Amino acid sequence: MWALFMRTIEDIGLKAMEHSSILVPVLLAFLRDGDSRVAGKSIVCGTNFFCRVLEEITMQFRWHGKVERWLEELWTWMVRFKDAVFAIALEPGLVGTKLLALKFLETHVLLFTSDSNDFENFTKEGSKQTFNISWLSGGHPFLDPVSLTSEANRMLGTLMDLLQSACNLPGSVIITVVNWL
Repeated sequence: MWALFMRTIEDIGLKAMEHSSILVPVLLAFLRDGDSRVAGKSIVCGTNFFCRVLEEITMQFRWHGKVERWLEELWTWMVRFKDAVFAIALEPGLVGTKLLALKFLETHVLLFTSDSNDFENFTKEGSKQTFNISWLSGGHPFLDPVSLTSEANRMLGTLMDLLQSACNLPGSVIITVVNWL
């Protein structure tokens, strides 16, 4: 039943993003659920939200020169979600949930690390690319590419630090971090 509920949250949230700010607090609450499957599904759903909200913010600013208030509010919730998932990734806890949190951390680092794709490739019909930090150039009102890249670099450093303490980590966590790096 909870899996259907989470799928419904994700479906509704991604289709009616302007109302998603009431759904993200639910995802945050599910992160603290004692059932690792519920917390894990919350991370997966929140990862999808995070990426989609980031893309929507970027598109609104690029196409209209501003970002609507509801989307700024939703981004504030997504930052809270990100912080909560980072805590799960870096603190002791259930391995399954930690692995999904590390996957979110990986996604975050990749989103905010520049690559050679340009904005025009994203907007070509039929070729949806993954978000690229370079799309935020031009003075975005609240997404500073330098700060976001710096945060991604800090997270990468944190993952490297995790490897140095590998003897204290479960094997699956070590394998996940090594595969990702």
